[in-house]
Amino acid sequence: MRRLDIGIASYGNPARLGACLRSIGAHSVTDYRVFVIHNPGSPQDTQARQVIETARAQNPRVIPLWEDINRGYAGSVKKLQEIAETEYIAYLDNDAEIHTPGWDEMLCGYLDRFHEIGLVFPGGGAYQIQRPGYREILWGVGFCWILSRMALTDTGPFDDQIGHQEEADYCMRIRMAGYRCACAPDVKVSHHATATNDPASIERISRGVVNFVNKWCRYFGGKTLNYHSPNVLRWEDWPPNALYLEEYWRARLNGLNDAPEVRHIEGRDYDLIRVPRFKDFYRGRII
Repeated sequence: MRRLDIGIASYGNPARLGACLRSIGAHSVTDYRVFVIHNPGSPQDTQARQVIETARAQNPRVIPLWEDINRGYAGSVKKLQEIAETEYIAYLDNDAEIHTPGWDEMLCGYLDRFHEIGLVFPGGGAYQIQRPGYREILWGVGFCWILSRMALTDTGPFDDQIGHQEEADYCMRIRMAGYRCACAPDVKVSHHATATNDPASIERISRGVVNFVNKWCRYFGGKTLNYHSPNVLRWEDWPPNALYLEEYWRARLNGLNDAPEVRHIEGRDYDLIRVPRFKDFYRGRII
């Protein structure tokens, strides 16, 4: 039987955490361990600890890890990536709930069959491209996924300094390391989005988006380029994403640049190429 290490980032939210743990027990078929990485400081901390202790008493596969400080989502994932020992590593948010029996074996099966996949998500994902046997995606939502250890070795752990968008950051790094991200529509996991719907999280999320854009703008465009620059490079401009989106749009906008307008400028001919971009963001831009 396959062994699988699963991690959960725990912070308050006792009712949802209990449902998550029960769904793992009800629907998992691998020889699994669940590391519940508990972050302190929530107003519901005592109740969450009780949920974890009860789960451990009922299921010896549940292993609590009591943190001294709140490491958040990315810090908990990074901790999981450090301690996990299995070939594949699974993660769930504390407010995720599994609905598909055998979900763990099904997701691992994609990594078994298609070695180019480094990270697989349940359900759907952004900008899907149908490959033989699976659907590649640009990125998936980080409430549940399974990662191959080989991809982890080649990519490195989560970046816990961004503050938000960590799974999108990781998906791009997966592609930069030579792997693909995929989704599994046959695996159903719901996400109650408790943390992201909390009004107190709005500033953290907004600041994380800025940090995320700044990180990669400086990497691809130089250290003076940032989120607030008038010619900021957006997500779809970054080369690993742009190359993926070129294939995605080619299949949906057939013949878009087959016969572009030609302009003669300073002794040379230039094709004026059209590129799909989100409405309004690129008005007045050239590149």
